[in-house]
Amino acid sequence: MSLIEHQLISKVLDDNCFYKLAKYGITVSDFVAIPEVYKFVDSYVTEYGNVPDYLTVVEKFDAFEYTETANNLAYMAKSLKSATAKRKAYQLLQNDVSTQFDKMTGVQFATWLAEKTAEIAEEANMAGRLGTNLAQNGSERLQLYQESKEQGTGKFISTPYPSLTDWLDGGFELGDYVLLMAYTNKGKSWISADIAKEAWEQGNGVLDYRPEISREQFMNRFDTLEGKFNNIGLKKGDLTEREEQRYFDYLRQFNETNDTPYILKCMEDMPEGLSLKTIEADLNQNPEISVVVIDGFLLMDHGGNSREALAGTSRKLRQLFARHGVLGIVVHQTPTSAEKDAKATTAEDSRLPVTPDLTDYSETIAVAQDAVTVLTFNQVDGVGALKLAKAKTTRVGEVLELFCNFTFGTIREPEIIDGI
Repeated sequence: MSLIEHQLISKVLDDNCFYKLAKYGITVSDFVAIPEVYKFVDSYVTEYGNVPDYLTVVEKFDAFEYTETANNLAYMAKSLKSATAKRKAYQLLQNDVSTQFDKMTGVQFATWLAEKTAEIAEEANMAGRLGTNLAQNGSERLQLYQESKEQGTGKFISTPYPSLTDWLDGGFELGDYVLLMAYTNKGKSWISADIAKEAWEQGNGVLDYRPEISREQFMNRFDTLEGKFNNIGLKKGDLTEREEQRYFDYLRQFNETNDTPYILKCMEDMPEGLSLKTIEADLNQNPEISVVVIDGFLLMDHGGNSREALAGTSRKLRQLFARHGVLGIVVHQTPTSAEKDAKATTAEDSRLPVTPDLTDYSETIAVAQDAVTVLTFNQVDGVGALKLAKAKTTRVGEVLELFCNFTFGTIREPEIIDGI
């Protein structure tokens, strides 16, 4: 396990993230091969606020071997804690068991042994679940501030709609769970695709799951939103001669020179369904991803159809988005009965269709509870209403009017369309 010690310290030096070791309960006692290196880095961070240059460490300690690795810090930290648990268990068997065996009765010894082994196992399993000690993590907070200062607005992703971006104090934040909720066949998939496209245009990698649509259908939809091509003409291969030439020219820009990925997975790409494991694996394989879209919460594999199973998936999604630092956008359909109730209560003088309420769920309310931001949407005859139903800002309850012409990929605030 000495290799993992070198790799872990190397990773800490590369990413200037010594403070993250505390999250996994890593201390000097976990280092057998190079404890002196850990102590030096620890003291250096305490004094100067950041890690030393790796060359400084290599020069100071002959035993330290700087090693580049593709493994992430969480994996290496947990591997080291597992090695510590194995070592402690071995020491327990070698040193303490025989002594205590002679001192205790059978019941006492069995109880003592069970408690000691449970303590060792719990210590290893707690890696990553230790919380944050605010009394001691000043260096972590300093690092986070410096990262925010360097990134500026890079921690936020603007929406396609300026008013909504303003209401969100700059847009969606990386690590957040966003729920988009709408009635059937009202355009929620178009709205989520528009948000994803806007994020991609800003240079954010996108991982887009569309389990209820074919690849060809979504690609046509993307080109309609991105290039403003007639969606019906794309589906039929029947664009006008002028638009067809524009389409050919437009497609040439989508080639190997694009470094920002937009990874689409449709129903033919997920023969066994969409699961949390699939999403986790895709994120691990594509670290450049910043946005994850799941169009159809109910279409996921929840390990059961009970409300408890659905609620469990929602909570795990929230943890997954936060752990990977990605914006998660989950699309969820409200039942038809809720739409009928909304029609009955719509005010006669209202210009906008009524959007769903947060409680309009026949399956589980957990998605609305877990989401940091909830957007509810409805659209009738090209007039759309997008409501900020839940958020961390003071603009909760605001309703945005949208002009929607999905055939031509137009989803905009009327004042922008009209130049007002």
